[in-house]
Amino acid sequence: MISAPYSKKLPGPTTPAGVAWTCLIVLLLLISVPMRVRGADAPEPNHLEPIRFAFSSQMFTDVKENDAKASVKAWALAIARERQVPMSTEPIVLAGTAQLKQALYDATIDGAAVTTEEYLGLDLELQSTNLFMSFIGGQFTEEYLLLVNANSLITNLDGLHNRKIILFENPRASLAPLWLEVILLQNHLGVPAGFFGQVLKAQKLVKVVLPVFFHQQDACLVTRRGFDTMCELNPQVRMQLRILATSPKLVPAVGFIRRTYVSPLRAAMLAALKGLEQTAAGTQVLTLFQSDQLQEAPATLLDSARDLLAVHQRLKVAAAESRTLAEQSENVHPESGGAKP
Repeated sequence: MISAPYSKKLPGPTTPAGVAWTCLIVLLLLISVPMRVRGADAPEPNHLEPIRFAFSSQMFTDVKENDAKASVKAWALAIARERQVPMSTEPIVLAGTAQLKQALYDATIDGAAVTTEEYLGLDLELQSTNLFMSFIGGQFTEEYLLLVNANSLITNLDGLHNRKIILFENPRASLAPLWLEVILLQNHLGVPAGFFGQVLKAQKLVKVVLPVFFHQQDACLVTRRGFDTMCELNPQVRMQLRILATSPKLVPAVGFIRRTYVSPLRAAMLAALKGLEQTAAGTQVLTLFQSDQLQEAPATLLDSARDLLAVHQRLKVAAAESRTLAEQSENVHPESGGAKP
């Protein structure tokens, strides 16, 4: 029997407000309010345009958008009081790369927090020189694990054909479905929708891992960090589940400032973001979202995600060409002989 700790609410990325990567919301908390700029010639904060910061709707997968906005406002007010600066408008929520791209081209936003896939989908001239990433447990990256029950007869990807799988739906797992499709295509198994008998999603880690533990699902796809959390609560999980495949280390989400954004607030904004953990309000926010730091990071950290996206695109094109050739061959050589009319 699995032990009692699973009846308790899990910490970290399994709680709605505690989604690990959601600490990118801190970007809005600090930069959606005008900050004081030192210097005799610097304009007063009240005369500066507040920074317009957008969020991908993908960051709200496990919490209602209105609840997230309310939380953002509450903490923004606290930070505004600490810094003695006025409050700005509500955050902007964008759905997908197309909206993000248009907003950047139109300069209707000055920065954004988005999934890595959305960011890398931007034209190169829109990608920023100032990137911020969540630093959690000493790492910027996540690994994804494909898990099966150790007592099952599933020992490879082929064994999952027509089986049931459940995916962890979480911003930190934003690249997991893409990686899953890549490893299936690499093994000539098709795409998840056609390969698996059933594909489900859940936003609570316990509802992803425990069904496999109890043989209710055949496989699950989770973050290594989430899996380790479950194993700390109950070591039986590590003993009972087997890792079938492991992804490369990937940065799932990124915050950035618009490349063409020019304002006296820019330097103050960067300084505040780099030293978030050095202020009382910043520490409170990091504690709330159970993250260690928000750090400026080099774009090279996105290379593994960029490679994954490139491989995915290449495999999709190859699979489409293969299907076309198969269809043409069938039309030319039908079973009855000769070409179809």
